[in-house]
Amino acid sequence: MTGVGAVVFGCGDVGLNAIQGCRIAGAAMIVAIDMSDAKLELARSFGATHTLNAATPDLVKAVRKLTGGGADYAFECVGKGDIVAQAYGVLAKGGKAVAVGVAAPKDSTTIRTGSLTFEEKTLTGSYFGSARPRQNFPRLLALYREKRLKLDELITRRYRIEEAPQAFADLGEGRNARGVIVFDK
Repeated sequence: MTGVGAVVFGCGDVGLNAIQGCRIAGAAMIVAIDMSDAKLELARSFGATHTLNAATPDLVKAVRKLTGGGADYAFECVGKGDIVAQAYGVLAKGGKAVAVGVAAPKDSTTIRTGSLTFEEKTLTGSYFGSARPRQNFPRLLALYREKRLKLDELITRRYRIEEAPQAFADLGEGRNARGVIVFDK
């Protein structure tokens, strides 16, 4: 990824890893978008160069202005059709939007069909990171060992087994990047 860079919608654990992927790939500008200011601050520690609260009025226009005309790549990591449309909307000519979040079965998105042709934009999906484990896992492990891939830092809270109900409540509220229930013997 070169040039303008990337925009990541949603700064939970999947979004933080998308941000890391952009950073590792050499994106010049990485814009993180989320409703939570705490998650936006965390996004900076994973490589975001800019952050915007999702409540920003006319978010698509704000991103296009910030990026000087649009992003090369946009990653939707929430799983909502309206956010997929925003991710597509922030693209520069020739840009690529990737729907990563898993949407509800009846959710849909709307884009201007002509933009596919006239703006040469692409909208695609990625399931489980489109991973090829034999090729990808050794590289990811090497990046982790080199301390270029932050995995331990994704864990923002550890819970005892007795705190499992709170862990699930926090998951539902989006309070952590990643909560982990620790089983002690």
